[in-house]
Amino acid sequence: MEFHRTAGFIVSRQQSLRTSFQSICRTTMLAAAALLCAAAVAQAQTVTTIYNFADNGISGANPWYVTLVQGTNGNLYGTTYNGGANLQGTVFNVTTSGQLKNLHSFGATTTDGAYPTGGLTLGTDGNFYGTTMQGGNQSMGIIFKITPTGTLTILHNFNTFKDGAFPWGPPILASDGNFYGTTSGGGANSRGIVYKITSSGTFTEIYKFDVTLLHGYSPIAPPIQGTDGFLYIPVSQGGTSFCGTILKLSTSGVVNNTFSFPCGPGGYFPIGPLVQASNGNFYSTTQNGGTNNEGTIYQVTPGLAVTVLHSFGATFGDGTLPAAGLLLATDGNYYSATSDGGSSGDGTLFNTSTSGTYSGLYSFNNTVNLTQMSPLSPPIQATNGLLYGMTEFGGPTNNGTIYSLDMGLAPFVNTALFTGKQGSTVTLLGAHLKGTTSVTFNGIAASFRVLSDTHLTAAVPPGATSGPIQVITPGGALLSRKSFVVKH
Repeated sequence: MEFHRTAGFIVSRQQSLRTSFQSICRTTMLAAAALLCAAAVAQAQTVTTIYNFADNGISGANPWYVTLVQGTNGNLYGTTYNGGANLQGTVFNVTTSGQLKNLHSFGATTTDGAYPTGGLTLGTDGNFYGTTMQGGNQSMGIIFKITPTGTLTILHNFNTFKDGAFPWGPPILASDGNFYGTTSGGGANSRGIVYKITSSGTFTEIYKFDVTLLHGYSPIAPPIQGTDGFLYIPVSQGGTSFCGTILKLSTSGVVNNTFSFPCGPGGYFPIGPLVQASNGNFYSTTQNGGTNNEGTIYQVTPGLAVTVLHSFGATFGDGTLPAAGLLLATDGNYYSATSDGGSSGDGTLFNTSTSGTYSGLYSFNNTVNLTQMSPLSPPIQATNGLLYGMTEFGGPTNNGTIYSLDMGLAPFVNTALFTGKQGSTVTLLGAHLKGTTSVTFNGIAASFRVLSDTHLTAAVPPGATSGPIQVITPGGALLSRKSFVVKH
């Protein structure tokens, strides 16, 4: 099946590149080469391991392509591919200081999910939504909902003979209140589908990847909804050059446009979701391609014109094989990681501007498995301003880590969905919210209710227009992570 071929390609590619690069960086006898390797990535930032996965029946292991997500209680939530009581993965929450609690161990029954990848999505109801790559009553994966305290409900069992199979990531929350996602298999010729599902589990297949392959096949990345309402989906394989595509799709499943990656310097194998910036363009990474065949950062317009902004591996010690996508932080820069490369061959952290100004920030060094190694996804920015991410390996037992990155960014407020109609209720996440005296939507005062020190609800006021949300707390003013779009 396509899932197995795609998964195997990723694993073998990462392992072979990691091995070859580490042999260069760790065994070279030339002092000049060692200096180049150490100097290639700046180490001015503070990176701290806050948790080491242990794979001990309680703790999970080896988070695969997981970007953490913050809940209404201020904790961070995620999944691990392995570990837990049944060795088939976990859902966990962790405080920003590193206190972790396992919420669910997959594989407890024959109908439970197994081996989750990609992490979770926060819904407007405060629950989290995710998928497992395998398990379920057909062993082809599930979609699930889980409460912040760990009550898990299976919303859909995938069946390749009826719909999709082998989903890699969680569905995303769209402006219509529904969730949209992809599967890497199932559908026509087992090439994957795009689906819609409600929070109560009503499932609809909206698009099947076709036999012509021009629209691509085997999507790994979830969609993103642009401000124009369309879904934009990087598709890992297929296209005119068989190097992947970007598909622009309506929420009803009608294809609007498609782009085929050209291979070579133009990049190929896009596995990370797109992220839209305030300039209207989208940004992400391809794991392969570029001038050095070590991956790219690219920009794509709503019309699907693609520009490569950075090719990895240009200098000795640069990161290689970029992680699945990018984080748009409150300073306007994109942050992410590479799974390989850097001064020790264990991966890097970097940021880039929307114009393509690239900076290496940190080089992971997993000396004798005591520190982080091989980040597969970008970090999240929590409302305290710090960035938090995961590595697949590293730590005392080499089962992966959770780390924080301090870039000196200010606290802010966040929400699960940055769009709504006048009168709709919005849940805002933040820190030290008790004592809040004002909430405004683009300068228009809103009625609000503080529910805890980490979240409050506010009603979009009459007359509000699109713009930033501001919350005035005893500690000062907090702005929203990005502009809130008021629907009419």
